[in-house]
Amino acid sequence: MGRRGRHGLLYMYVGREYVLSFIVSFLFFFFIFFVNQILVLAQKILLKNVRIADVLLLVVFSIPQFLMYTMPFSSLASASMVIGNLSSSNEILALRSSGMHVRHVFMPILVISVVFSFLTLAIADRMIPYTTARYKDLYAKILQNMPTMEIESYNSTRFGKRIISNGAVEGNVLFDVMIFDDTDSRDSRVISATKGTLTVLDIERFLYRIDLEDPEILVTDSSSLQTYSLASASEMSLYLDLSSRSSSYVNITPSQMSISQLKEAAAGLEDQQANIAAQNTYNMTMAGEELGESLYLAETSRADDGFVSVLRASQLKYAKSSRSVSYYYQYYRSELQKKIALSCACTFLVFLAFPISFFKVKNGRLIGFGLSMFIACAYWFFIYFLHVKALSTPVHPWAFMWTPDAVAFVLGLLLMWRMRK
Repeated sequence: MGRRGRHGLLYMYVGREYVLSFIVSFLFFFFIFFVNQILVLAQKILLKNVRIADVLLLVVFSIPQFLMYTMPFSSLASASMVIGNLSSSNEILALRSSGMHVRHVFMPILVISVVFSFLTLAIADRMIPYTTARYKDLYAKILQNMPTMEIESYNSTRFGKRIISNGAVEGNVLFDVMIFDDTDSRDSRVISATKGTLTVLDIERFLYRIDLEDPEILVTDSSSLQTYSLASASEMSLYLDLSSRSSSYVNITPSQMSISQLKEAAAGLEDQQANIAAQNTYNMTMAGEELGESLYLAETSRADDGFVSVLRASQLKYAKSSRSVSYYYQYYRSELQKKIALSCACTFLVFLAFPISFFKVKNGRLIGFGLSMFIACAYWFFIYFLHVKALSTPVHPWAFMWTPDAVAFVLGLLLMWRMRK
């Protein structure tokens, strides 16, 4: 009974320290991501006279997006700080000297980190899709009331594959207009006019028209530098569709979908992936037949050089065919695995903090926090790099997305086993 009570007091003490350190670490990482989000919004809309209340709502709706990284990193940092502090103050040594196993120090941290993992998964699966929808709706309304096209005097502005250079601007009237148009893949146009009037056709669809006076049009052929045509007119109308500039802000990306939505989207692309796999099989079969033919020719004609060249071509064709994969099929599955892996990182990453308890360090809390920052940066780079690789590889994305968690878990266990010896 006394042993249970002693363990209970230890669990409460370590658990309380872990939660308090988690709050401090969470506020630190939250502040970093929060400031970054403010700067992004300031660049996009805050400098365009948008209401402060709308900007604050956008910030609130975007908070769950970076909680996916804030929670695991905070769990790692708080575990490192608590264990580092216990080690530097000789509390772990005192516990072990009294006959208590060090696992009783780790147990409350593991239990609470599992709770954080479930909380992070709930944020990724429920909160992010909901707040993203609210964010997109509000952003779309702001874009409708915000000038999508902003042209300043004596300046050049790019709109897709068009560049508009102009002189003075008075209201919606532009003077000394020069337009470089590369929308045609073969021909390029340069349009010059003394004056142009900008008109909004449909603000909800971001459609505009520029009426040019006395335009001159120079058309050049990219395949022949000596071929060109020159035309002039009394007036000309040029239509601009800027809906693509706002679509990236109002469309839902796979990282903002729920788990059920990602599964449904991936299931809808299974037929496309099956067709690609069938084509891969056919390509490999043909490559094998060509390799057999090259072997036969080499044996009969003794053409070693020809055999080598044919062999290399067959191997290249095989390699290219084996890499074929449906991009979006992999994208949806990769995001699904990343959501779960990042949530579980709240638990797996703390294993890297446990080896600190086996040696004494000065300023253990500070050393633990610094170590966690290094591990967090490495983890962030690692999972981003593997996410990119998963999109172009026919291997199931779980093999990539769960690798950082597996490495953290195995490395933590190995370090603890080595330090105990």
